[in-house]
Amino acid sequence: MAKRTPGLEKVVSIIPKALHELGSKQEREFYQHWVLWHWADIIGEAYAENVKAVRIERGSLYVYCRNAAWSNETRYQMPRIIQQVNNYAGGEMVKEIRFSRSWREEDWAPQRADEERAEKEVPEVNVGRERAKMVLTPDDLAAAEKIGSGTEDEDIALKVRQLYRKDRQLDKLRLARGWKPCPTCGRLRPPQAAACSHCRRQAGEDIRARVRAVLRDIPWARCKEVCEYVPECTPQLLNEQRAALVQLMASKVAANDRTSMEAKTLVMLYRCLPPDKLTDEAVKRALYELRFSMYWPPGYTPPKRYEAIPLRRAAKRQYGKGHQEGHPKSSGASEEKG
Repeated sequence: MAKRTPGLEKVVSIIPKALHELGSKQEREFYQHWVLWHWADIIGEAYAENVKAVRIERGSLYVYCRNAAWSNETRYQMPRIIQQVNNYAGGEMVKEIRFSRSWREEDWAPQRADEERAEKEVPEVNVGRERAKMVLTPDDLAAAEKIGSGTEDEDIALKVRQLYRKDRQLDKLRLARGWKPCPTCGRLRPPQAAACSHCRRQAGEDIRARVRAVLRDIPWARCKEVCEYVPECTPQLLNEQRAALVQLMASKVAANDRTSMEAKTLVMLYRCLPPDKLTDEAVKRALYELRFSMYWPPGYTPPKRYEAIPLRRAAKRQYGKGHQEGHPKSSGASEEKG
């Protein structure tokens, strides 16, 4: 294979630069469609089958939900969904989630029709019946009789022998269907799989551990930065590991702690904020949202919402007006002035 010519850039680095040169509007529209295209990767396959992302408009993500149960679940998970979408987009793209007034069943009808058609085309196979047809060799039967020979309970020994014979029959059935030994551990693997289920599970756990290690060193890292260290990382995997680390760290940080390094690291991990953008206001607001996941010391009183999240201008005027009307000193001052 020929070596890459020095000076050439990869496509993943050329596209963001080209979009940036087109202007902020085109760049934002592209990433909005990018989020909609990869909705299942961001939120998960099971969730995407019941909650459909339709469009992003003026900082609002519009979704269709299959039923009221999924609407309630989306309301409950709204902060997490917004955070995952913004993490995937690489910036603050969505501020709120809005629901459609009507339900359109036809959005999922083609997908369900394809799934039902695929299920009908695949014939059902009784694995137990096919396994029972496999004939064991005399060596397999002799090995089965040796199992449990020193066990005092004959019933347990009989059950163990039966399990061993069934396992040998299942291995023979798999070999007859084209299964091959795993190149790593020697267990049987499906013909279309590169490794057995045990090795795939172990490899997945290794990837998750590497992603968590990167997040511990760079809490504000997004998917693009994590992929530089862990190329196998996906947005869904990153969101899962980030959420797991947030829950673990939040349980060790006191709810009234806003100055320690652990609290600031928790905010950087939760908000994907680099250290130069970590302000007191961002720390206060993020820890307020995580207050129910954090450790509550004895005598701790949770703050009011307006103490952590500033009121809007109209609400602030209304709150100040009502506060002044109910305050005895303000009413007395007005009477003296009159």
